[in-house]
Amino acid sequence: MTPRTARQGDVVDAAAVVRGSGSVVAEEGPALAAAPAPTGSTPGVLRAALVVLVALCAGYFAVPSGTPKDVANNVIGVLCMVVAFAGARRLTARRRGWRVVLSGFSLWVAGDVLFTVEQDLVHVTGYPVPSDVLYISGYVVLTAGLLRLVRGRRRGMDPTPILEALIVAAGFGTVVGTFLVGPIAGDSTTSVLGRLVATSYPVGDVVLVGVLVRLWASVGSRNTAFRLLLLSLVSTTAADLVWNAVALVNPSADTPRWLDLLWMLGYLAAAAAACSPSGAALVGGAPRTGPAVPLRRRLTALGAAVALPGVTLLVVGLFGLDIPWGVVGAGSIVLSLLVVTRIAVLVRVVEEQAVQLSALARSDGLTGAPNRRTWDHELGRAFHLAEESGGPITVALVDLDHFKRYNDRNGHQAGDRLLREAVAAWSALLRPGELLARYGGEEFGLLLPGADPDEAVRRLEAMLGATPEGQRFSAGVASWSPGAEPAAVVERADRALYDAKHAGRGCVRVAGPGHGGTTPPVFIALQPVVDLHAGDPVGHEALSRFSEGEPEAVFAAAHRIGDGSLLEAAAIAAALRARPPQGYLSVNVSIGALVSDEVRAVLPTDLTGLVIEITEQADVEDWDRVREVVAVYRSRGAIIAVDDWGHGYALAERFMRLRPEVVKLDRGLLEDLEDPERQHDLRTLVGWAESMGSTVCAEGVETAQQWDTLRSLGVRFGQGHLFGRPARERESVDDGDLAAEPARA
Repeated sequence: MTPRTARQGDVVDAAAVVRGSGSVVAEEGPALAAAPAPTGSTPGVLRAALVVLVALCAGYFAVPSGTPKDVANNVIGVLCMVVAFAGARRLTARRRGWRVVLSGFSLWVAGDVLFTVEQDLVHVTGYPVPSDVLYISGYVVLTAGLLRLVRGRRRGMDPTPILEALIVAAGFGTVVGTFLVGPIAGDSTTSVLGRLVATSYPVGDVVLVGVLVRLWASVGSRNTAFRLLLLSLVSTTAADLVWNAVALVNPSADTPRWLDLLWMLGYLAAAAAACSPSGAALVGGAPRTGPAVPLRRRLTALGAAVALPGVTLLVVGLFGLDIPWGVVGAGSIVLSLLVVTRIAVLVRVVEEQAVQLSALARSDGLTGAPNRRTWDHELGRAFHLAEESGGPITVALVDLDHFKRYNDRNGHQAGDRLLREAVAAWSALLRPGELLARYGGEEFGLLLPGADPDEAVRRLEAMLGATPEGQRFSAGVASWSPGAEPAAVVERADRALYDAKHAGRGCVRVAGPGHGGTTPPVFIALQPVVDLHAGDPVGHEALSRFSEGEPEAVFAAAHRIGDGSLLEAAAIAAALRARPPQGYLSVNVSIGALVSDEVRAVLPTDLTGLVIEITEQADVEDWDRVREVVAVYRSRGAIIAVDDWGHGYALAERFMRLRPEVVKLDRGLLEDLEDPERQHDLRTLVGWAESMGSTVCAEGVETAQQWDTLRSLGVRFGQGHLFGRPARERESVDDGDLAAEPARA
C-alpha cells in the first residue's frame, strides 16, 4: 500500500509524510471510569475478530506481489474498519465521538482502495489524484472526532490545556514547516494545486499533534483505548516517515511489505481501541478536576516543544542546509507569544488563589467567623481609632457553657453544628462595624466599638436568648480606657469571664481594674522520639502537664493575662531538671516567649542536645528579633524545630523565616494515612522539607501500619503512643522556684 507514489518527484515524496506524524507519547495519568455495559456484539466475538485480523496481517507476507498484495492490503484495512464500527456500537452513550474518529480512519482506508484502483487498473499518472481528496478529508474528519473526544472529557473555560496543546503544535509545526512545507511550497516545477495538496498533508499532521496533546492532557495513558489510539497514529506516522525517506532516495521504489504492515498496524490498533472496554471512558465519564498528566511530564513536553526551533537551527548549522528562515522565525515568535500567554494565565490563577488563601487565613474553617488572627488585627485597629476619636469601645469574651458535656452527649458533629448555628444567630444581631470572632474552641470574642459596658451587657443578653437549642453561655466584659493596651483589656474581659463561670454560668460579668497573675505548678511528661528506620529511641519531648486543666488552655489563659512567657520559662526549667541522661531533649516554646528575658534566663549556656520546638502563634511583628535570637541559640548548640506543621498558624512563612533543622508533622496529617492521596501529599511535603534542609518527624504515631507507611514516605523520626505514652515526672515548679532558678547564660 502506497498512499502516494514517487511519480511526482521530490515534491510528492515530501508530501508522503502523512497521517499521524504529529503523535506524541502519552504519559501516565489517573485511571478512568469503567466503560458502560456493552451492547450489540459480545466482547468474545470482537476478540475473535481481532485475532483473525492479526492472523491476516501475519499472512500478508505470503501474498504474491503486485495487484494481489495491494488487494490483500485493502481487504485487511476494510475488515479493520468493520470490526472497529462493531466495537463502537457497544457504547451505550456518546458514541458519536468514536464514530467520527473511525470515519476519519475509514476515509484513509477508502483512499487506499481508490489508490489501488488508480495505480493497478486505471494507471493514473497525474498529480494530484482523486484519492488525495479522501486522504485529506480523513485528516479533517479525524481531527473533528478527536476534538469531540476532548469536549467529552473537559468542561469549563480553562485555557491552560488549549495553550499547552498549541505550544506543542507550534514547536512541531516549526520543524515540519522548515523541512517539508517550505521546500514543497517553494518548488516551482509543480502546479499550484499540486503544491497545495502536497503541503496539506504535513499541515494536517501538525493539527493532529495539537488535538492529540489536548486529549493526552485530559485522559492520560492509563486508559487502554487511548494507548491503542495513540499506537494507531504513531504507527501510521512511522510508516509515512520511512516511506518518505525511501521515496526521496529512489522515487520508483515499491513499498516494502514490512512498511505496509505498519499502516495495517495503525488500522488494527484503531479497531482494537474501539473494541476496548475502556473506549467509553474517552467520551463518557465525569469531567476531571485536575490534569491527568503529572506536572513534571507536562513541563517536559512543553520544554521539548519550545526547544524545537533551536534544535532546527542547530541541525541546519551542523549540516549546512538551506532552509526557509522565515518559517523558523515565525515559529519562534508564535511560540514566544504562546508561552507568554501561558505565563499570564498562570500568574492570574496564582493571584486569584492568593486572594482566596488570604480570606481563608483570616476566617475560621468550621464556623466561617473571623479567626484569632483577624481578631488580633481588628482589635488593634479599633483601639487605634478609639485613641483618635476618644469614643468608647468594649470587648467581651463569650464561652459556651458545658460544651464538652454537650459534645460527649450528642457527638462532635452535633457540637460543630451548634457552633455554626450559634455564630449565625449571634452574627445576625451585630451592627455595622462590630466583630464576632472565634477566639478558640467554644470561646468567642466580641468587639463593640461605640458601646459602653451597660450597652454591651444588653447586647450580650440578647445574644444569650438567641443561642440555639436552649444552650447558655458565660461572658466577660471589659471597657477600654485611654492609653490601655488591647491585651490588657482582653485580660480583664477574661478575668470577668472566669468570674461569670464561677458565679454559676449562663450570665454576664463586667470587669473591674486589672489583676496580677501567678503561674500554676508545672509537671513534666517525657515522650520518646524514635528513629523510624532503625526503631531506636533518639530522644524525648518534654510535655507540660497541669493539675488545673489541659495544657493548651492553661498556657492560653496565661498568655491572655500577660504571664505566658513566665509560664513557658517555668515549663522549660522543669524539663531541663527532668532531662534524661541520654538522647536529646525537645522543649516547646512560642515565638513570643522565645525572645523573652524569662526564657533566656532559664536556658543553659551550652544548648547541645536541646531541641527548641517553636509552636504555633498568631502574627509576629518583629521577625528580625526572632531570627537574631534563633541564631544565638543555634550558635550555642541548639536545634531549631517547627512544631505542629500543617495545623493552625504553622504556615510556610514561619518555615521560611526560621529555616528549622526539624519539621514536626501535626498528628492531624496522619488521619486517613492509608488514603493514596494523603500519602501523595505527605510524600510531597516530606520532599519539600528535605529540599530545604529539614528532617521530618511525625507526631501521633499509634499503629504499626502508620509506622510502616511513614517510613516508606521518607519520614525520619516519629513519636506517639505506639512507641510509648508520656511518662510523667514527679516534679513541679512554681513562681518561687523559677525566681530562685539561677541564670545559666
